This record gives sequence, structure tokens and C-alpha cells, in this order.
Amino acid sequence: MTAVAWNWLLTIVGAIASVAGVVLSWLAWTQAKGAKKAAEEAARIVRTRETAYEFSRMAADAKSLLEAVQTRQKEKAVIAATDLAHLLMIARDRRANFLPVGFSTELSVDNLQRIGSLLASEGFPEISSEMEKLLARCHQIHSSLCGIAGSVERTPEGTER
Repeated sequence: MTAVAWNWLLTIVGAIASVAGVVLSWLAWTQAKGAKKAAEEAARIVRTRETAYEFSRMAADAKSLLEAVQTRQKEKAVIAATDLAHLLMIARDRRANFLPVGFSTELSVDNLQRIGSLLASEGFPEISSEMEKLLARCHQIHSSLCGIAGSVERTPEGTER
């Protein structure tokens, strides 16, 4: 084989290798793009589940607050109300993208602050209607947090909020 034939052969092989390199690079880029999308979706699902778990934990804390109020354990109730208000204020900002549309923590935070202030300054009310209002606030907080945890868990994993 002559030198010119070798040059043509090498040129053709080089061109084929270049085209194959471009095709393989495009395939790798396509796979990487799909992997990135899958990783982003997995991260979103994990954050959604963490949100549901966080609100479930707060619902359990709200149940502890309710029990402390029912059994008239003032210190425990004040600490529980203050801690829960703090956790809820942090969670509403950190988890805002994963909460159901239209959900507001304002009523629960307001109720927690009222409960904490009332118990710290005055203790448990002696009037039964006032005690019923206090218990109703505690029930509202617990049911609200349970509802949010359940709502976040029921959200289909493939949907955006």
C-alpha cells in the first residue's frame, strides 16, 4: 500500500472516529441530563417527605401540649407552647415550597403565643368556658399540624406545589 493510500485510509478512519466521538459525547450528555433531572426529582421527594415528618413531629409535640393543658401542668405547657411556636415559625419559612397551597401557620402560631402568654402570666383559667377555649386552641393546633402532615404525605410525588 502506498503512502497516499495510507493517508486516505488514516483520514477516513480519523473522520469516522471523530464522528463516533461526537455521537458518543451527545449520548453521554443526554444520559447526564436525564440523571440530573432524576437527581433533582429525588431531592424534591426527600424534602417533601422530610416536611411531612417534621410536621408529624410537631403534631406529636402539640399532643404533648394538649396533654399538659388537660392535666394542668403549667410549666410543661408553657415550655411546650413556646417551643412549638418557635419550631412552627422556622418550619413555615424553611418548608414553604412543600406546604399545601393556601396553608397558613399564622392561626396556630398566634394560638401558641396566646397559650404560652396566658399560662405564664395567669396560669390555668378557673372559669370552665375559658378553660374550654384554651383546650379548643390546643385541639386546633394539633389538628392543623396533623392535617398538614397528612396533606404533604398524600401529595403525589410527581407533582409540583
